[in-house]
Amino acid sequence: MADNSLTCRREGCNTPVQISDTGTINRLMLKLRQLYVQSTQAADEATQYWADVATQSQSPLAPLAHVPGVFAALWTPDVAPTTATVLGTAGYGFAALPKSLIHFTTKAGAAGIARTGVINSSKFGLHGFFGPGVYMARFGRPLNMMIKESASIPIHLPTPAGTVRILPYLVYVRWGFNGVKML
Repeated sequence: MADNSLTCRREGCNTPVQISDTGTINRLMLKLRQLYVQSTQAADEATQYWADVATQSQSPLAPLAHVPGVFAALWTPDVAPTTATVLGTAGYGFAALPKSLIHFTTKAGAAGIARTGVINSSKFGLHGFFGPGVYMARFGRPLNMMIKESASIPIHLPTPAGTVRILPYLVYVRWGFNGVKML
C-alpha cells in the first residue's frame, strides 16, 4: 500500500510537518452519518407536517395530504434502514436471470401447451402465494418442493421477458394473466 503522506519542512524550522489523508475515510463516514441523521429528521418533520395538513385543513383535498405523508414516512429514523434495504435489493429480482428456465406442468397441461403453443398463467399462482402468473424454476422435485407433485412434466423455454426471480433456482415468475407464448 502506498504511503499517502507528504513530509515537508518550513523555512527556518528543523521540525518536519507531516500532512496525511489517513482520516479521509473517517471524515467521509462522519459526513454520511450526519447526512443520514439530518435527512431522517427532516422526513420525520415532513411526515408530521403532512399528517397535520390531512387532519386539520378545511380543504376538501386535505385527505390527499396522506400521499406525500406516506412517502415521507418511508425515510423516518425507524423505517429508513428497511427502506434502504428494500430499494437496494429490489433490482436483484430482475438482474442476471438465467437464459432458460423450466415450467413444470401436468400431462393435461403439456398437451394443452403442445396444442396451442401457449403456457397459460396460473390463476392462483404457487398455491396462491405469489399471485397469478407463469411459474418457472431451474430444477424440479424432489429438491424443489415449491412445485406440486402432479406437475411432473418439464417444459424448457428461453426465459420470457418480464420474468422475476422470487427464490433463486426455486421460483421464477412472469406475473399476469396473459401467459407465455412458446417459440
